[in-house]
This record gives sequence, C-alpha cells and structure tokens, in this order.
Amino acid sequence: MSSTHTYSKKPVLDEHKYAVVSWPRAVWMKVKLKLSPIVILKEVVLSPFVARSKDKSLKRVRGDASFRYLTDALSGAELQRFMGTSVSVYSTWARQHNLPILIEELEDGGKLFWVGPKRTEKMLLYCHGGAYIFPCQEFTISFWRYIQLELEKQGMDVGIAIMSYSLVPVAQFPAQVWQTCRALEHLFSVEKVKPSNLQLVGDSAGGNLVSQVLSVMLHPLFSPPIIPSGTKLRGAYMMSPWVSLTGVGSSPSVKKLPSFEECNDSDVISTDSILTWGQTVLAGAASPTLDMPYLDPIRAPSDWYQGLPNVVERVFVSTGGAECLRDAGRVFFDEKIKPWHEKAEYFEQEGGVHNDPFFDFQVADGPIGERQTLTPKILEWVTRGFEFS
Repeated sequence: MSSTHTYSKKPVLDEHKYAVVSWPRAVWMKVKLKLSPIVILKEVVLSPFVARSKDKSLKRVRGDASFRYLTDALSGAELQRFMGTSVSVYSTWARQHNLPILIEELEDGGKLFWVGPKRTEKMLLYCHGGAYIFPCQEFTISFWRYIQLELEKQGMDVGIAIMSYSLVPVAQFPAQVWQTCRALEHLFSVEKVKPSNLQLVGDSAGGNLVSQVLSVMLHPLFSPPIIPSGTKLRGAYMMSPWVSLTGVGSSPSVKKLPSFEECNDSDVISTDSILTWGQTVLAGAASPTLDMPYLDPIRAPSDWYQGLPNVVERVFVSTGGAECLRDAGRVFFDEKIKPWHEKAEYFEQEGGVHNDPFFDFQVADGPIGERQTLTPKILEWVTRGFEFS
C-alpha cells in the first residue's frame, strides 16, 4: 500500500504557545509540587507490601513515584513550565558532566544536541520521548552517555546526537517527523554520515517518531521527499514505543488493550495520562484519517511495513511487562514488524515499567540490580549493529 497524501509546506511554528500557564494555574501548580514529598514518602513506606515497588531499590521507588505523581498531577503546559525546554535541559546536563554544549540549529526548526564529542563515522540519532509535549529529560541523556562509554570500552567510538523537535502546541503533526527527516538529510549530506553507519533510536513518543520515519521512507509523506529514495539505515530501535495513542489495538474494536487496565497501578505513567496526551496529539493532525498510519501505527494497514527490509537493516522493539503500553508494543511488533523483517527482535523486560532502563539513571549513575535486564540487551543490540559496519 502506498500513500498519495503528501505535505509540501514547511511546518508552522509558534513558540509563544510553549508552557502557557495562567497565574492562578501557576499558583495551583506550586501547591501540587509541594505535595509531592508526601506522596513519595507514602510510596516508600508501603513499598515492601505493594507489588509495583517491592522488587525495586528504594532509590527507584522514590524516583518512580515522583515521576508518576508529576505526570498525574500536572497538565501538559504545567509540565512544560516545570521541566523547561530541551535546550535548557541539555545545556544543564552537559555543564554538570563537564562536556561541551554542541547544538546545531537545523532547517525548519529542529536541533541536534551532541552527547560528548561530535563523531560521525558511526552514530546513533536519539529521538526523545515525552508524548510530543515534554522536553528531553536529563536522565535519558545520561543513559545514552552510558551506552556511549560502554561502547568506547569495546573500542567503538560512536557519536550520539539527540533529535530536538518542536513540541505540541508549538507545532503539530507532521512537524516532528518533517524536522527529523531534515536532521537525517543534514547528517547524510552535510556531515557525510553513511546511512549504513547510523542507527535510529527512540523511546515512547520518540519510538513513535522512529516508526514515523520508517513509514515516511516507505510511503513518502513529503513532496518532494526529504530522505532520498534508496536510503537504508543500519538499525532502528523503539523502547516502549507509543504506538497506540488511543489505547486500542489494530482491530476496528474500540475496546482498550488489556494492559492499559492491568498495568495502570504498576506503571510510572497512568492510562489516563497516556490517553489524554494521545487526544491532544491526534487533535492537531490536519488530516486525521490520512495521517493515521503514520501517527498511530498500530492502526496502519497490515501490509504498511511490507518493504521494511529495504529501508532498515535491523529492528528492535522492547516493552516492560508492567507498563500500560505493553500490549500495544506486542501487537505492533507481532502484526506490523515481524511478518516483514527477518532481522526484527522483541524483548519484554519482566516487571519493567515504561522506559524502565532510563529510570535507573534518574536516581543513579548506572543500571540498578538484577531486575534491569533490558539495558544489557540494548547495549548488545547496538554493539552488534556497529561490529560489521
């Protein structure tokens, strides 16, 4: 199946819409933030007796509870105000780690943040998560810096760049995938990165964005195409991908996938939050029906990814066994990816929450405990991708 629906005009951006919070809401936001220590303390006290926490370290219990409370209690605009911008988050992180602040302004509003030294012979392009609403988070950068340093120990000098795209409501679909395609075009044409030496990785909404890039490469959405025909990436990894913005599966049924109910109490993000953010993102699509295969890939036609081996060498999808998006990730992999690609892998972390490996780095400098089985899998997969490139 091919798409005849295309966009030819660059995205419209309105930076004035970011983090707009009225003064009464700002006051109420401060009240809610002051309540967070009480919520965290309660979770710590109860942690030996509740399933979601009893197998975690106390550091993880505190960190996970804090994130869950913030995403439950604050609106999208309030979270933007509280978290700041991706530029400020990255710049603060780089200063704290005594690394250079390397920001490249790209055409049409996107940016590249380099993690550590700028290297282009072998590289990862990381698409951050955050429901297309929230900025990049410091602990996610720390995770990829950890991967970078572990690769260096194996003699692999790999460059890592973060794709900073315009967030909702500053820009709506397809701005984010347009900007990401522009970034890839820049890396290929200006930085002379070989597609066969680039692995595209993303988590949550960033995983959704990775799937969008693959969709655009298979079914050009932009006229003229931004990524040249015949381009083939080395790899694509999607961690806890946000592939169901409505909570339903690939069938016409409007019934929610079971994990949205089963894992609501165990995950670091609630079902209500996920579905609310999904409604916000979907509401911005200019042509909801025609855009749906790109924006909500679980509802793409069954043969949508048929040509996947032509645009990416290898694919990896992972989920957590205790996350709300678990079943969506399973369905997406089993029905959309696996039938069309022989080098596609899936891993589900037992007891893992949404983006589980990242939350170790929210409270520590590396993976925590034996329960963290996904981080070594990611490192292994990335390593194998570069071994023969």
